[in-house]
Amino acid sequence: MNLLESCVNKECRIVSINMCESLKEHLHAIGIYPDETVYIKRYGWFKSSVQIQIGHRLIALGRQQACAIEVCNI
Repeated sequence: MNLLESCVNKECRIVSINMCESLKEHLHAIGIYPDETVYIKRYGWFKSSVQIQIGHRLIALGRQQACAIEVCNI
């Protein structure tokens, strides 16, 4: 399942990131790695974006980025 298929107020563990290397590097720079635990805070209209929490930071991701991040519920 990807970030858009999970539910709000759930903790998830990132399993994999299915993007090109340059986009993966960008996500790594903002703290998104495989085996990282994220908390789904909210979705945009029609799930056009997702807001996640990693530690004390809130990060917003667009639909394409969120679809490329595979997660599993904890």
